[in-house]
Amino acid sequence: MRFFGLRTALFGWALKDGTYGTGGSGNLAIIKNPPHPNATKVFVSWFLSREGQEIASKALGQATRRLDVDTKWLQETGVLAAKEHMSVKDYLLIENQSEEKLDKVREPALKVAQKLLP
Repeated sequence: MRFFGLRTALFGWALKDGTYGTGGSGNLAIIKNPPHPNATKVFVSWFLSREGQEIASKALGQATRRLDVDTKWLQETGVLAAKEHMSVKDYLLIENQSEEKLDKVREPALKVAQKLLP
């Protein structure tokens, strides 16, 4: 699988204890110790597959990061998929969602949140 700009590996990252997360658009969360771990793995594998991303992309009306999923249909809705207009290299130069960049914002934001929401 190749993803446009995706840097984290499947099951390879989790929020640190005590931090706040957002459900924002395009996220997939896995609950710790799910009752059916194999079913969870099967679902996540399907969801990240080409078929799963074609369905999810159309349901959400937004592009997928998978390079092998058609996103040209989004142009009809006025959305331009990054992969249709720039290279992966160009995207990585301007992207602002990497863990490295988010950590620079997350730590100070966490301190503010902890003061406001004890």
